[in-house]
Amino acid sequence: MEGVESKFTWRAHPARERVGTTVIAVILVLALSFAVTLSFRSLAWGMAGFLALIVSLNRFFFPSRFSIDPEGITASYPLRRQRYRWDCVRRFHHDRNGGYLSTRSTGHRLDAYRGMHVLFGCKPDEVIRRIRLCLQENRCR
Repeated sequence: MEGVESKFTWRAHPARERVGTTVIAVILVLALSFAVTLSFRSLAWGMAGFLALIVSLNRFFFPSRFSIDPEGITASYPLRRQRYRWDCVRRFHHDRNGGYLSTRSTGHRLDAYRGMHVLFGCKPDEVIRRIRLCLQENRCR
């Protein structure tokens, strides 16, 4: 079994991995953009609405890259880069698509702004295993 001595990287691109959801999302974005165009009677406002929706959903529509190493985890999202050291992570919750690493030991309403959202891509089991291993090894130090 490979330990945390090595670096592990992966890519997640939800729009490519979940085609059905992507079709629905694109239809909704286009429909809302069209509604804005009709409401304001301006193609410019419709295009601005379209761009605002795509930017706000950037983690879904564009690929993100992640890496785990012995010191911490790094997330490179389309518009932001984030890094946490393992000794700062207090909680890890996950489902089949992604997880959340928090610097707080208990839940709080500000969690969305204080932690890291990790998308698992096509390697959920491997990513979860490695994160748990890193957190366990860090607690033993």
